[in-house]
This record gives sequence, C-alpha cells and structure tokens, in this order.
Amino acid sequence: MTTEAADYLGVIPARGGSKGVKRKNVRPFAGQPLIAHTIEAAIDASNLDRTIVTTDDAEIRRVTKEHGAEAPFRRPQELATDDAAMEPVVEHAISYLEDEEGYTCSGIVLLQPTSPHRTADHIDRAIEAHKESPVTTVISGFKDHSYRWRPQKDGAEQLNHTGDASRRQDKTTEYVENGAIYIVDAEHFRAHGDLRSGTVSLFEMSERRSVDIDTEFDFWLAEQLTEYFESKEQDTDSSSS
Repeated sequence: MTTEAADYLGVIPARGGSKGVKRKNVRPFAGQPLIAHTIEAAIDASNLDRTIVTTDDAEIRRVTKEHGAEAPFRRPQELATDDAAMEPVVEHAISYLEDEEGYTCSGIVLLQPTSPHRTADHIDRAIEAHKESPVTTVISGFKDHSYRWRPQKDGAEQLNHTGDASRRQDKTTEYVENGAIYIVDAEHFRAHGDLRSGTVSLFEMSERRSVDIDTEFDFWLAEQLTEYFESKEQDTDSSSS
C-alpha cells in the first residue's frame, strides 16, 4: 500500500471459549486480563485510527470497554466455535461497521490477544512498512535458524539446507508466522476474503517476543518472559524486533 492518507482499523478477535487454556482471554496475566495487553498496545499505537474487539462473550466486552477499546456488536455464535476460521470473523466485523455506521477503512490490522509481548511500537512499525510498500499484506514472524526435514518413505528430505549442513551459508533463511500482526488492504480483503493472499511482506519480530499462547505451557512461558522483560531497565528487543 502506498496511499498517503490511510485509515487503519485494529481488529482484536476474542471468543469466550478456549480449548487449550480455559477462558484464556480474560485470565489474569501480569496483573490484568490477557486481552488487556493487546488492547493497550493497540490504543497506544499512533498509526491505528480505531480499535474494536469482536467477541461473543459478555465479560470480554466489559473488559474491552474498561481498557478503552470498542465492542460495538456481539459476534454471532456460528463465528465463535472451535473450528470457525478467522477470515469470516474479520469479514463480519468490517461489514457490520460499514452497514451500521457507514465506517470504512483502508487497512485492516488483526491483533490476536494471545500475543501479549507485541508492543505498540511493533504495531506502528508494521503499519509503516505496509504504508511504504506496494504489497497488499504484511505478516509478522520470527527468523527460524533450525534445520528442517520432511519424512519420506525411504528416509528424510532436506527442506532448507543443502550440502554441508554445518555451514550456515548452505541453509536458506526462513521465517515462522507468529500470529501477532496481520495487516491487509481492506479492498483486497473484501475482494478475496483472505489474510494471507496477494503480495506479502514479512515484519520481523524476535522469537522471544513471539510466544502465541495456546497451551498451559505457552501461558507459563509467556509469564516467565514478562518477568524477564520487566527485570531489564531497557529491553532493546521491544523496539528493534
């Protein structure tokens, strides 16, 4: 996207149910509900014009409003099941705002509440990257240094390295999508209904800020990382990656 003036809508999806961690979006995390960390990062991001939460849950709506974001509608139950895809949830949100309020945006910024270490600075820099690039989509991820293999019937296939695996130059650089930030042109999304299609650019974050909470272990690890970040007078990682 290269539009000079662009309105970016922050969309935070947070249903009440959860398989891996019960009620995780409102579970206490570092002194407040987990979702509050994402809401506050979005509110503090200067490049976001508006932030809404799409949820089916009354408690999440209350927490949302307490922390300064909007919950302008209740998400339909069919979009709040375990197997509901994210794209229809986003489509419902932007359609509601357009139909009920006449509100439209140039860019959609999806922020999952299970990434509590994604900061306002990350959001702002990802949006800047989207503004300054001709791509339709920006997705956050972290650099992966592991050697990857695919099992075969007669052995295993090298995926991202060739020759002498001990030589770093023989290994291709890969990134792992971390679920923290998805930015897509609103026009492209309306036409294709996909958060990962079109021309895609990667926004790099560090692995230690890329924990995506899906299990009890993830929750524990994220809490330990929070204590680590808070113990540092200046966490250089928060602004650089």
